[in-house]
Amino acid sequence: MGYVIRWKLKAALLALLFAAAGFVSAEEWLDAAPMSADQLADASGRQGIPMQWQINDNQQNANVSDNLLSGNVVTGDNSISDNAFGNMSGVATVIQNTGNQVVIQDSTQINILINH
Repeated sequence: MGYVIRWKLKAALLALLFAAAGFVSAEEWLDAAPMSADQLADASGRQGIPMQWQINDNQQNANVSDNLLSGNVVTGDNSISDNAFGNMSGVATVIQNTGNQVVIQDSTQINILINH
């Protein structure tokens, strides 16, 4: 029951925040001039950008039970080479595990702030 109440409160808060902020359609950005390198540098690290509220929620559950390892149990090596991310672009997530009977959970949240 607590989860349902929390979800409803978060939904109500988000609705209020969106209503207060207003929505901007993609067409309104078509004529926007790109920012110069100096403008981007000035905004680096959120300099001069007013405080913004963010709500992030992540709930994960897992269970490993009634497992049995017997005999000669061997785990592998866990390594990343020096050029593993040489051609990477975007957001990378690396998960490594050297154990047995392990639950791995991962979550990535990306927040993008666009002031108009």
